[in-house]
Amino acid sequence: MKKILAGVAVLSFSVSTYAQGDGGYVIQGIWNPTLADAQKLDLRPEPIDTVLADIPVRYNLLPAKAEIPARVDSLSAARLTVSAMQEKLYKGFLKGGFGLYTTPLGELYYDQSRSRQNGYGIHLKHMSSNGGLDDVGPSDYSFNSVDGFYKHFLPDHEASGRLMYDRRRVSYFGYTSTDSLENAIDNAPNSGDDDKKQFYNDIGFAARLRSLYTDSTKIAHDIGLEVHSYSNLSESRETNLRVTAEVGKQENTEYFSAGLLIDNNAYTGKLDGGLGEIKQNGVLLGLMPSVRTVGQRYFVRAGVGMYLDALGETTFHFFPQAYAHYGLFNNILVPYIGLEGSRQRNSFRSLTRQNPWLGGGPPLSNTSKLYDIYLGMRGSFMNNLGFDVRASKSAYDDMALFVNVPNLPFGDRMAVIYDEVDVLDLSGEITYSKTEEIRFSARVDVYTYTMKVQDEPWNLPPYKLTFAARYTMRDKLILKAEALFLGKRPAYRAPESSDDPNVVNLATRTDLDGYLDLYLGAEYRYTKRLSVFLDVSNLSASKYERWYQYPVQRGMVLVGATYAF
Repeated sequence: MKKILAGVAVLSFSVSTYAQGDGGYVIQGIWNPTLADAQKLDLRPEPIDTVLADIPVRYNLLPAKAEIPARVDSLSAARLTVSAMQEKLYKGFLKGGFGLYTTPLGELYYDQSRSRQNGYGIHLKHMSSNGGLDDVGPSDYSFNSVDGFYKHFLPDHEASGRLMYDRRRVSYFGYTSTDSLENAIDNAPNSGDDDKKQFYNDIGFAARLRSLYTDSTKIAHDIGLEVHSYSNLSESRETNLRVTAEVGKQENTEYFSAGLLIDNNAYTGKLDGGLGEIKQNGVLLGLMPSVRTVGQRYFVRAGVGMYLDALGETTFHFFPQAYAHYGLFNNILVPYIGLEGSRQRNSFRSLTRQNPWLGGGPPLSNTSKLYDIYLGMRGSFMNNLGFDVRASKSAYDDMALFVNVPNLPFGDRMAVIYDEVDVLDLSGEITYSKTEEIRFSARVDVYTYTMKVQDEPWNLPPYKLTFAARYTMRDKLILKAEALFLGKRPAYRAPESSDDPNVVNLATRTDLDGYLDLYLGAEYRYTKRLSVFLDVSNLSASKYERWYQYPVQRGMVLVGATYAF
């Protein structure tokens, strides 16, 4: 390589030097260049066996100081959440009072205090009055009740039981009373004080077992048993056994449930005037499966009610059931629609609780709510003001109505009759609440009835207005007001019977005046344990009739005190 480069240099170069112009020199000869050997670096990688020493890391802080000017800000008041101690519970509570018309009132509550294992308690109540109504028969009455319960908590269940006794006394005062009439009644054969009054005795017990599962995948259940032995002074008697059961299970967003009803009723009714007796025994069986689903804004439930009624002739009844609502504007407005239907037991106990002036042995017939279809809108104008407007159309088969029946030798008693009734109900309700200080509610219902057999809906109001308000001042003074206004109701009185064929007694049809019953109450809590109260009912002192020939007491004033121990 070096020889080739030298040859190329000899052939390629001839150095000639000459001078241009005056004083120039020309030198001729052969140039022999020499190339020095190149010093090359060997950069091949080689392993290093030694361990590199760790270089310590140092952090140096610059001695710089930021100047932050001081500034004062206004701080808003903070509300601390302090867990208060549990409020002290008193085992006993006593309430006593006395009012016009010689009306004593007494109540006693005695319960167990807090416990994680069980609970028990008893409630006693007495209220009576001499009536004080003028120009009618003796109108004294009394109510006495005893109610005791026991509840026990198991790991996943709650078991409870109740014992109940209730005794009510009313008077048949539905006639115009005079001294001569009272003397005639007292001296009449087979007549006496028992013909002027009625007693109702109710002995019962109940038991319940319900699940308390926190796991929604388990089958929740609630089983109840209730038995009542009910009788009156006329020796009518009824034994009712009612078993209810409900099971349900959650599956994702759906909840499947089924209800079971077993209602057995044995009734023997003694007719007034010794005219014999009636016996009516029957079992009402019901099965109500349903499914519901819940979303963020909607709720939908669908099911059926299937009933087998063996009171007299055995009949089968099927009722569709559905309900749905949807929340609008973050649940400010909630439109809803529903369809309901059921078979309902009319027992001797339920009828006389509704109207205690019935005769000694009223006939029984169960009611079918064939359908009740309704739609409405509920919501809130603000956080503490809500409303509900609704329209419903319902139809009933064998609906119970009450009429007057003349009773020998004097006065009127009430009787029950059954008819097919269609009801149109337009209603509206408004509620207002501000913490625990102020509560207010008002509701109006306007009814339209269509009868099949009877001429009019006896003793049913065309409209009803209710009102309730409560005001608490510093948890010391509590003021309450309630009002009930019913419109005119048509009433019917059957014709009196007569042994004289020439005497024809006609039935009486009349309209009961509408009425306003206003209640005012006040309670002053002197201490947490002692308080005094004042209750005034029928503030207008009107002698109105809820049932034909049976006026109510004029204004009732009751004063008393309560004490916790």
